[in-house]
Amino acid sequence: MKRTLIVVLTLLVASSFVFAQTEFSSYEKGIQDFATGVANSLPLNSSVGLTWSDAYIGQFPRFGIGATIGFSTIPYPALKPVLDVLDLSDGIESSEVFGYLDRFGGPLPAYTVEARLGGFMLPFDVGAKFGTIPPAVDTTKLIEGFEFDYLLAGADVRVNLLRGRGLAPKLSVGGGYNFLDARIGLSGLTDEVQITSFEDPGDGTTYTLTMESPTIEYFWRANVLDFTVQASKDILLFTPYLGAGASIGFGSAGGGLRSELKSTPPLTPEKIAEINDALEAQGGETLPKLGPQGLTVTADMPTGWAFRAYGGVSVNLLILRLDLTGMYDFIGQNYGGTVGVRIQF
Repeated sequence: MKRTLIVVLTLLVASSFVFAQTEFSSYEKGIQDFATGVANSLPLNSSVGLTWSDAYIGQFPRFGIGATIGFSTIPYPALKPVLDVLDLSDGIESSEVFGYLDRFGGPLPAYTVEARLGGFMLPFDVGAKFGTIPPAVDTTKLIEGFEFDYLLAGADVRVNLLRGRGLAPKLSVGGGYNFLDARIGLSGLTDEVQITSFEDPGDGTTYTLTMESPTIEYFWRANVLDFTVQASKDILLFTPYLGAGASIGFGSAGGGLRSELKSTPPLTPEKIAEINDALEAQGGETLPKLGPQGLTVTADMPTGWAFRAYGGVSVNLLILRLDLTGMYDFIGQNYGGTVGVRIQF
């Protein structure tokens, strides 16, 4: 997963320096298209964690604690609209490794620490997970020019339907909630960007915004309801498993350019505050926000269902479990994979 991440992000950061100029309306539409494209990708990423091989761990005092690391992909067409308006697509698409990015998409990493506890009286178990990158961690040391902020939290309940006796597998159905908040920043893609035709909704003044060597940002936040059915079977030291999931997400996504902001005519901090107040009052599906360090545009993501299949196997050594899982999202055509380790009693 780390190798895949480095290949794709190095491709982006190594793109040729260019001067990009675009009308604000084009940039705004690019963000709207990005929000639409990324909406199908987020449920798969938010499902990382708590996919244990056992369809059901048993009743209390059964419990386990562990960690999972993995990734899911974001299709290149979701990233392309913003790259198009910044004149970056040609350089990326002429790269030797673009075929990989076009076929599989860009990887979005994820990790969680997690725990699961068997239920009381009735045959169910409950799980919780949490993953974040502490502010003190400098992700630019992984790849120069790459920034990554991340928060994933979730919980689920699974109800056992079959106990797995004889030749029959264990079978469970479950439901849960996941919250995902992430941001990717890429610097070194372009030496200067001009956004023209940015209009003050208050007095109608039109501004040209200039940002030198900006960091290009993608960000998203999603609340996801997730429902699963899973089967597993213990075979000697192994537990193979198969499952299916259906998710629906609600949230927003956007993009921005972070750099010292210059404008024609000049903008004062007071004027920036007035413009932002007027934009907020104006409302709409796409909300731009201006600041001394650049421009961001946020759009609501369309709401829709995502359906995935997942499966894998765990190796069981006494109380130690090592899980390997693969995932595929049928609607967004996204891929994912995880490795998990846990202690389970």
